[in-house]
Amino acid sequence: METTKAERIRLGIFVMLMSFLVLGTAAFLIGEKITEKFTPYKTRFTESVDGLNPGAKVKLNGIVVGQVTGIGVDKEDLNAVIVNFEVSSGTPIKTTMTANLIGGISLTGLKSIEISGGSPSDPNAPKNSFIQSSVSGLKQITGQAELMAEKIEGILNNLLNITNDYNQKRFTNIATNLDNITARMDTVLIKNTKDINEIPRYAKLLLENSNAVAEESKVTVQKITIAVAKLDSLASHTDRKIQNLQIEAAVKSINDAAKSAELLAKRTDQLIYRNQEDLSVVVRYLKEAVENLNDVSRQVRENPSLLIRGEEKKQRVR
Repeated sequence: METTKAERIRLGIFVMLMSFLVLGTAAFLIGEKITEKFTPYKTRFTESVDGLNPGAKVKLNGIVVGQVTGIGVDKEDLNAVIVNFEVSSGTPIKTTMTANLIGGISLTGLKSIEISGGSPSDPNAPKNSFIQSSVSGLKQITGQAELMAEKIEGILNNLLNITNDYNQKRFTNIATNLDNITARMDTVLIKNTKDINEIPRYAKLLLENSNAVAEESKVTVQKITIAVAKLDSLASHTDRKIQNLQIEAAVKSINDAAKSAELLAKRTDQLIYRNQEDLSVVVRYLKEAVENLNDVSRQVRENPSLLIRGEEKKQRVR
């Protein structure tokens, strides 16, 4: 069936319109890409960037804002890698932000850069400046895994050293010695069960004696306290009395008494001197009387019947 001229014209118009639509869409997309402006930045990683390739995504808090443009070794530090990337103009890149490697765990092993941190009040980072990098989470996990592996290896080596033949013999000897000590302790406990059972009673008696001693000490302390208080009161009373005494009058009285005693002594000396002869006679008579009394008492002691005879003679004289 042949198409008519009108159908061919309509088909041509449709194809032209679709072509213009496709071309316009492509031109729009290409123009947007061409006219889009990017700001370049750099970062330095001191770890492996395996899986990070040019064209990899650059994200800000999970949002794609740019891509990696180049990767190269740092000429000043061969253990570091410099990564060049760019982000869309107007993206708030702050000087306090950090760049981290993310990914690498998937089947493809591809990585990307994640930018995070910063505050709205922080200054904007100038273009082509270095953004500080930090250790990626994978590197932290890997480092911790390495440390754990080293610790586990050390533990296994220690276990191997502990379980060797020499240590096994030592453990066997220790176990045998422990068994012997336990048996001896059981024997000692059995032999001294009675004494061990008496320990609580002895402890109770000791506690009672301690309480009694404490009570006695308390009473003694109280008595001492009362005595000290009385001494203090007596001392205070004595001080008050001494203060109330008329010191000058007392001194004068003492002087007068001393003078009277001196005068009395002089008069006594004079009296003795004047009556010296009479005193000598009196002393001689007293001496004879004492001797007579001694003689009489001796005779009575030797012959008590003299007292009876003496009394009979008196009756006869009457």
